[in-house]
Amino acid sequence: MEIALRVLAVLGGALLLMVYFRSMVVVTLLNSRSSDIIERSARHGAVAIVHSVIGKKNDHDRIQQAQAWIMPLFILTCVIIWFLLVQLAFTGILWGLRIEPNIWRALSASGSALSTLGFLTPSNFVGEYLAIFQAAIGLAIVILLFTFVPGYQASVQTRERKVGWLYTRTNEDPTAERFLYWLHGPSGQTQAQQGWDDWEDWFRCVRETHTLSPILAYVPSIYKGKSWVVAASTVLDATSLVMSCLQQGTPDSVRMCRVLGISTLQLLALQLAGRAPVIDEEIPASEPPKVAEFNRVYDAMVKAGLPVAEDRNRCLRQYLAFRAEYTPYLKQIADATLTPRDLLAT
Repeated sequence: MEIALRVLAVLGGALLLMVYFRSMVVVTLLNSRSSDIIERSARHGAVAIVHSVIGKKNDHDRIQQAQAWIMPLFILTCVIIWFLLVQLAFTGILWGLRIEPNIWRALSASGSALSTLGFLTPSNFVGEYLAIFQAAIGLAIVILLFTFVPGYQASVQTRERKVGWLYTRTNEDPTAERFLYWLHGPSGQTQAQQGWDDWEDWFRCVRETHTLSPILAYVPSIYKGKSWVVAASTVLDATSLVMSCLQQGTPDSVRMCRVLGISTLQLLALQLAGRAPVIDEEIPASEPPKVAEFNRVYDAMVKAGLPVAEDRNRCLRQYLAFRAEYTPYLKQIADATLTPRDLLAT
């Protein structure tokens, strides 16, 4: 019976080590989307703790201040879980191989090696080399993870450059109408093509970073009171306005920006909510603010002599249908990150 327990302890320790190594690779090294129970548990736990402290009655500024703690809490939780996994794994191996006489001494020896304190190192040959290997793992947990923290920060900073750009050019109140006026008006008409290309790159950057590391979606804006979710909504609304009004004359850069933006939000919403929203195929009811914005943009395009489609009502229905393609994803992301829906005007 004891022999069977010791064999199970060794096999269980090896299994825990495999779980640890897979989790470390997925979180810090793997350059593709892959589900990991430790990353997911640590993320959900960190989000749940911070959101329970925030409550539902705080304003957006206080929510952002509190959510700044989600990333540090996530990293700390991952480190703790990984340390416990490795310590328990080597505890089972040391006891199972009879390197230590009992479980509690094996637990102490495992902690001694993992923390690199060395206060209890096994005296036999196998135990000494296991201690060296475990100490290397302990150092790798800290070094490897915190080496990637600057990468996380760089991803957020790259995201926020364009968020600040948008808020500045829309008088701190981003709407599709104001964005289009700056981009195609007297101050930005020579930069329209580059502007759409830049926002396509922005969506691509968010896709490459936030879908691989969903925890980044919770990191608030560097600029107080601003939101990257609102920026995404504004740009996609702008593409919907241009495509619905110009229809056949829509520039390819606008179409590409829109396609990449929607697919990015779809992937991220699935990562954050764990499920895809139900997309209503019917055209949604008219929203007065959006209808009024559409009419102003349509009139401005006509005045500017652009090849606008003649049937205004048909263009309006197309605009509402375009918005319906991505608003469910925006709502999911907004709810997950506690971004007030009134900021999105959805």
